[in-house]
Amino acid sequence: MTPKDTQTTTLTTTPQTGTIVVNGVTISYTVAGEKITYSDGKFAFPSIYSTDFVKAYETATQTPVAPDPNVVGTGSGELLLGTLSNASLKIKPGNYSFIYIASATNVKIDATDVVLNNGSMEVDQANTFELWGLSVINQPYRALTIRGNSNDVYLHDLSFKNIGDYTIHYDNRTIYDGSPATVSKNWKFERLTYENTSCGFFCRGEFAPNGVEGLMRNFKFVNNTIKNCPEIGNVVWMGAVEDYEIAGNVINNINTLYTDPNAPNGYHNGIFQMMGNGSFHDNKITNHQGNAIRAWGMSFGTTVKEVLIYNNIVWNSWKYSAFELQLAPYLYDYIQQYPARVTHTNAKVYNNTAGHLNVSQDWEGQQLDLYNTYGTLEYYNNVGFEMVKAVGPVTNMINNMSGTVITRSDNNHYFPTQQQAVVDTVNFQSLVPGAGAQ
Repeated sequence: MTPKDTQTTTLTTTPQTGTIVVNGVTISYTVAGEKITYSDGKFAFPSIYSTDFVKAYETATQTPVAPDPNVVGTGSGELLLGTLSNASLKIKPGNYSFIYIASATNVKIDATDVVLNNGSMEVDQANTFELWGLSVINQPYRALTIRGNSNDVYLHDLSFKNIGDYTIHYDNRTIYDGSPATVSKNWKFERLTYENTSCGFFCRGEFAPNGVEGLMRNFKFVNNTIKNCPEIGNVVWMGAVEDYEIAGNVINNINTLYTDPNAPNGYHNGIFQMMGNGSFHDNKITNHQGNAIRAWGMSFGTTVKEVLIYNNIVWNSWKYSAFELQLAPYLYDYIQQYPARVTHTNAKVYNNTAGHLNVSQDWEGQQLDLYNTYGTLEYYNNVGFEMVKAVGPVTNMINNMSGTVITRSDNNHYFPTQQQAVVDTVNFQSLVPGAGAQ
């Protein structure tokens, strides 16, 4: 092997060519962008592995020639798919260590019976992208990462277990200027399962001096199952989101690491932490720590939008009330500084059932923690039982620390015991006609 064979080369955007010798065979290569294409049909991505073309060849993948041209992968190792467009693919079932897609446009991927054990998947940019069937287990870092200004992403029927960092991570730093091209839109997560994971979905968003960064519009997280996650913290954390829908999720036995009431956990969490506007409904959250949702209301533009919280069941929290509404001080300051960019929200909280809250008794445990929202609140048809109030008896089940104007408050019912409020703590059927979760 000559010195040329092992030379490390810095890649540029200008196509390069060269040769290597592998087992006595001379193989030529072409470099375009971050992709190396070899003359025997294999390709590799040196930005991930190595810019030594011999070492990169050792990691190269060749799309298999199969009776079905839409089947990709060998059933093991790494799968590097590069740029995909107008494709419907099936990944050959098996145990893989890494799956990479440089770009996916109008792509569907069936990953049924594909397992990433101590592995991960990365997609650098996606538009109209659907993925299902994948299982990621035993990953100490992140399971699935999506980048770029990506739109119309549909993830469904995926499973995650034993994930140490963000399970699904999206980092988009596009500044929103009011145009559709500067917002990520139409993401949907459906029928995902999480067990012993960290944060289920982290979506970066910032209210920066030069504009709202990483805005997501029309995000849906529906019919998912989250269980036995002692340190998940947030199931979903979104820094800037317009028109979210969190619905039909079943969450049980999460954030349970701290059992000592004197343990300084220092983490005031919301299971769903949403900075924006949208709806939170028909969720069942039991045996947990944290507000079911911390809805920090923001509208993008000058039209006031709504936060809707309805038809949820929340039971047996170690800390905090069922729900939280507020416009955090830093968001209020941003509105004052940039009134043409953002404004407050109005809220409605109705037909929820909540009970046995804040059993640590180190904080209020009522239906709603209400801070200043600078909008209005309608609050009605809620049922609660076995709640905690710092001073005096529970009345309307609002821990009100604000000057928020409540424009409606009626047909809310509190009971000292569960037996007075709901039939049981399995289905939580309300004993009050027309009130509570229906």
